[in-house]
Amino acid sequence: MKKFFILLTVTVGATFSAMAQKTVSYEGADEIVRLWDNKTAKHSNYETRDEIWRNKNKTAIRQSSSCELYIFKAAPEKNTGAAIAMFPGGGYSTLNLSISLARWYASQGITAAIVKYRLPNFGHYEATIEDAEGAVRYLRTRTDLGINPAKVGVGGSSAGGHLSSWVSNSMPDGEKPAFALLLYAWIDLTKSTSSAEGKGLFQLLGKDYTYNDALKLSTHTMVTPTTSPSLLLLCYDDPTVQSTSSTKYYEALVNNGVKASMHIFPYGGHSIKKHLEECQSAIIDWLKWLKIIE
Repeated sequence: MKKFFILLTVTVGATFSAMAQKTVSYEGADEIVRLWDNKTAKHSNYETRDEIWRNKNKTAIRQSSSCELYIFKAAPEKNTGAAIAMFPGGGYSTLNLSISLARWYASQGITAAIVKYRLPNFGHYEATIEDAEGAVRYLRTRTDLGINPAKVGVGGSSAGGHLSSWVSNSMPDGEKPAFALLLYAWIDLTKSTSSAEGKGLFQLLGKDYTYNDALKLSTHTMVTPTTSPSLLLLCYDDPTVQSTSSTKYYEALVNNGVKASMHIFPYGGHSIKKHLEECQSAIIDWLKWLKIIE
């Protein structure tokens, strides 16, 4: 009888834990919009653990099981009608929220939405791309924020750059983002030259992935004439993602007649922080050239 009671207690506890799965939200945005979770979305990433903060200042999330947008509204007096869905980097195992960059976009009259997307959780990437595409479609509905549906783009760094380039190709013609800003993006998945890339491949494709699996999601192989116009910013000495990952994407864009620009700085590693002002100027110039902003 005692054994039965213990078993029953554990079972009930486990059931309660599954029902009470916790999620976290970044609280510093102007608005938080929840799109869906594993129970309400078409696809699931099968994450059953609670979402957690990775750092004390609550700007990095792990174990995501829901999709939320953290919206930073464009300054009203500068609102250009443009908006960007920002996909955090973190090797597809963490979401590193680029808060300062989102606020900078807003200060330039561009509504920025950091997307807490569902991480692929060892091969369940259908949920990840569902969230990315859903974020773009949602932003187009927010005309109340002064957003022009024809001026909604995407951007991200590292793994977030990969996701940005992916959604720039995966959405149907006529629905693709108006632009893509790719910061030291992970593009070619077939040549893993760092431990971070290797771990990212496990997260994205699962531990039993093949070369063909990696090739399928290497976004330079997806480019067509209708791919989103793209700006690539990166550093030559990046120890995490080789600069040739971005050059392959740039070459594919040019070969398909897609508007493209690329800036490779000689130093700075896996970041653009040492060239931030130059990169910000390049972004504004690029968006003006595309006539996304005036």
